[in-house]
Amino acid sequence: MITEGTIRRAAQMLLRAAPGSRVILFGSYARGNPAPDSDLDFMVVEPRIRSRRQEAVRLRDVLRPLRIPVDILVVSDRAYRHWSDTPGTVLHEAAQEGRVFGPLA
Repeated sequence: MITEGTIRRAAQMLLRAAPGSRVILFGSYARGNPAPDSDLDFMVVEPRIRSRRQEAVRLRDVLRPLRIPVDILVVSDRAYRHWSDTPGTVLHEAAQEGRVFGPLA
């Protein structure tokens, strides 16, 4: 299991690496029902993104020193605003159940 302190530290590391972003913890840790082998699911909402894939790889590298299992989904603020109200999307799931970290929280 990943501790609350480690979750907060990971979120802060992501915020420092992506200034002006919002970091949303979603999935089993946000719901409070992680299994022993659960990973952290973070959505990073950024004002502008050139390549979501490259940014996700870069942010995973930022968290590498924590040695925790993590999935990072990077989305633009525009996409988040558009899709977060649409049931059945991961953005809606994050908007409904997520824990938001960041200056836009």
